[in-house]
Amino acid sequence: MEKMLKPLEGEFSLGKFYQQSLDKDIKKAHGKYYTPDIIIDFILKNTITKADIIQNPFIKILDPACGAGFFLLKAYDVLKEKFEHALPALREKFAANNYIVYKEGEPVELDGTSYWQKDNIHYHILKHCIYGADIDDRALWLCMIGLRVKDKKDFPHELNIIYCDSLIRWEKDYNKEQILNELSENRLVYSIKNNKEKTVSYVDEDKAKKILKRYEFWSTKFDYIIGNPPYVGHKELSMDYKRWLLDNYKEVFYDKSDLSYCFYQRAMEIANQKALISFISSRYFMESPTGRNLRIFLKENSRIIQIIDFQGKKVFPGIGIATGIFILSPDKMEKNKINIWKPKEEKLERIKEGDFEVFTVEQDSLLDERWILISHDKKEFLDKIESKSSIRLGDIVNSFQGIITGCDKAFVLEEKYANSLNIEKSLLKPWIKNSHVDKYVIKESNYKLIYSDLIDEPLKYPNSIMHIYKYKERLEGRRECIKGIRLWHQLQWGRKPELFLKDKIVYPFKSKSNRFALDTKGNFCSADVYSFVLKDDAEGYTLPFLLGVLNSSIYEFYFKLFAKKMGSGIYDYYPNTVMDLKIPDYEECKEIEGIAIRLIELYSENGDEDEKKVLESTIDLILKEYYSIGELESKHI
Repeated sequence: MEKMLKPLEGEFSLGKFYQQSLDKDIKKAHGKYYTPDIIIDFILKNTITKADIIQNPFIKILDPACGAGFFLLKAYDVLKEKFEHALPALREKFAANNYIVYKEGEPVELDGTSYWQKDNIHYHILKHCIYGADIDDRALWLCMIGLRVKDKKDFPHELNIIYCDSLIRWEKDYNKEQILNELSENRLVYSIKNNKEKTVSYVDEDKAKKILKRYEFWSTKFDYIIGNPPYVGHKELSMDYKRWLLDNYKEVFYDKSDLSYCFYQRAMEIANQKALISFISSRYFMESPTGRNLRIFLKENSRIIQIIDFQGKKVFPGIGIATGIFILSPDKMEKNKINIWKPKEEKLERIKEGDFEVFTVEQDSLLDERWILISHDKKEFLDKIESKSSIRLGDIVNSFQGIITGCDKAFVLEEKYANSLNIEKSLLKPWIKNSHVDKYVIKESNYKLIYSDLIDEPLKYPNSIMHIYKYKERLEGRRECIKGIRLWHQLQWGRKPELFLKDKIVYPFKSKSNRFALDTKGNFCSADVYSFVLKDDAEGYTLPFLLGVLNSSIYEFYFKLFAKKMGSGIYDYYPNTVMDLKIPDYEECKEIEGIAIRLIELYSENGDEDEKKVLESTIDLILKEYYSIGELESKHI
């Protein structure tokens, strides 16, 4: 459960080499991803660079998942430059103060005039300002080397860099006096009490001193907490550790939450009241169901200063995690306005205000169910739809994902090939993927699915079994087969076949635009396609009506106001978001149904483009009138 790395001067070559040498699965399991320099520089510029070191020269900076120290090494450089410029003012302000430094291993007392000299800056920063923690001891070793070699002068103490799990509340779980009392006696074994667990550990002197050191480290209150907390999904966490998190961080962590959520709460606990906290982390918590607790926690307990929402743009090379930079403080403020930045261009090469759409959002307006970060005029558009309609799509339809085969080669074949193998006809089902779903209609597919869940007796279906058998070894390695949930020849998740046979609307999981299509031919869908059918009690609503609404320009703009952007203009059409869309009243807008039926015909027959445009514009006009959307709001569509 570590983080990232990177040290040594200049390009931090040792840390980068260490990080690059790690196995991909190790990086995923421990959330280790290299933080690009533009991110580090931005976070430091908006936190530590603003520090008034003349007012407080003993500022304390923590990276609680520091790895090889990328943030801390650059923070050192920022502080060194600030202290060099401030030396005259520091000498004047603190001339009468006394300080201790070590020279040739011996303590030397200096007055403020003698202490605030260039030769002592390295000592001061390492002794009083830089703090880091991680559970990767090799990365920490690189971090410590990188900090020590920042200056040729020897640093005679241990650095404030500690090997431990930052999420353990050492300062609360243990009692300093109890540990010191134990260590005051010369024994082979010491009994150390854990107040939280109500347990006693019997440890040697070295372990007892390590616990004491961690207690003292985490008893510090920090002025700046920065970094890139580990992104570790719930599947990568051991059950014991997940249970521990559920018990200790229930305010922010539950169900399928990410480990990084806990670092926000931990940072708030150890920060000074006026501190600045800045993390780059997954942005997903702003809208995911499992991020709800964290959203509420941050809204109620912090002043959110700034959010840089990268909207799915790839910040970390080689990984698909959508990220954001979050700057906040425990210093709550009434009617706080959050400074929001969203990139204008697809390619992100720098973080400069001119390259971003910049606006403010009132913190009190953030919803518990989802944080929607949009400008005031777009918010007015959204409010008109949300306030006018009372029915959400999820109220009138049942949504379901397509089939997960676990090995498409074993079950999905071109129709001609399936016929050449004499695959039993009763098992073959029409098969579509994301690429087959177009606006209003489904493109012709020449693929068939062997729906092997219908096999009650393998001997009855020898040709299908013979084909699937080629992939038996791979199929047996599926998690469900290992657990005995599925037989080797069955689909990984076949869903209920009757769902696919109903008339339904299908849509791709990822798309640049709204692509909802009517399926009346009983297509079975791959996992990258979602579908929905009308609920039995959805009176008055029809699939063509919903199709016309969802494919309109109005609803594409509406959806993209709060949908998750995945980069390159692609949006995540996850059902949680799609099902949240408010739907207009059927009776007041039922003209849309007939128009949509005609559009289905036109799209199926490659019909007249001008007629399509006229009909689609008509649907938009109906929706604009229904929602009272004027020209001001329409300019964004």
